[in-house]
Amino acid sequence: MRLSKFVLLFAATCLASCAEPAQMVGVGTTKGGATGQVSAAIAKVVSSQGDLQVRTQPMAGTNQYIPPVNAGQLEFGVSNIVQLTFAVEGRSLFEGHPNPNLRMVATLMPFRVGLLVPKDSDIRTVADLKGRPVPSGFRAAPLFKVVFDGFLATEGLSYEDVQQVPVSGVNQMWELFMQGKVLTAIVTVGSAIAKQTDAALGGVRYLSFNDSPQSVAALNEHVPRAHLELMQPAPNLTGLLTPSNLLNYDYTLFAGKDVPDELVYQVVRAMYENPDELRVSGALWEEFTVEGMSKDVGIEYHTGAIKFYQEKGIWPTQR
Repeated sequence: MRLSKFVLLFAATCLASCAEPAQMVGVGTTKGGATGQVSAAIAKVVSSQGDLQVRTQPMAGTNQYIPPVNAGQLEFGVSNIVQLTFAVEGRSLFEGHPNPNLRMVATLMPFRVGLLVPKDSDIRTVADLKGRPVPSGFRAAPLFKVVFDGFLATEGLSYEDVQQVPVSGVNQMWELFMQGKVLTAIVTVGSAIAKQTDAALGGVRYLSFNDSPQSVAALNEHVPRAHLELMQPAPNLTGLLTPSNLLNYDYTLFAGKDVPDELVYQVVRAMYENPDELRVSGALWEEFTVEGMSKDVGIEYHTGAIKFYQEKGIWPTQR
């Protein structure tokens, strides 16, 4: 009897200790900010399903973690569609360095950004920025220079037409804006910094961008895969005082093309089956939908993701 109990105890211990551990995979992301928050939520939800353990790999910017994903040294990455497009095509922020092995895994949620000005400012349109002090440079956050170039282009302007006030990154831009040293700043709609600038300046408001075909085409020369969206005022959208055309672009999860199909399949399945867990992770996920995960954003999807989306009936028959 004692021997039987010992054998059973040994067998149970072996099964518990010898079970195959969950596979570890990495997702490239930034240190903090929206990208960091989005990546952390994905890692937590996918890991909670037990099949995979996803660990975020924070780096200074997309230019540091996109090449490893392209080279097969890191499985996944999170980025907005603008930077991902630049990376795949090898232009702008990735000039001369294309990353052709990147594949879409899921479209996550829309981000909306615009230019804030003080509420009582005489600046009513982007055209009114001509000759005025605006943030420039953005050495530590080059995407913001690209976006500002696009905003100016909607009215046929460039940095040559404004007073350039060099900033290293977004925090310095916001500080100078609240100090009145620059007259506008790029701010995400519904963000905490919108509320902070509103309190510091006694009110702020978003400029509405010119949505003529010519203006949108000029914008897309600098900011591809983005569009203008007419947004309506709402109590939680600080600075949106009147219906305004603001910039809208998607956030994405991507992978290297050689990441095994089954691994990508498991990731999208975990996200698809647990949307509420993603949404409760933060306000950034409020507009996430499982139907939108397979959205056509102009970049090829990974075959593992396509397989899952086809099974769920959310992959278009023609694309």
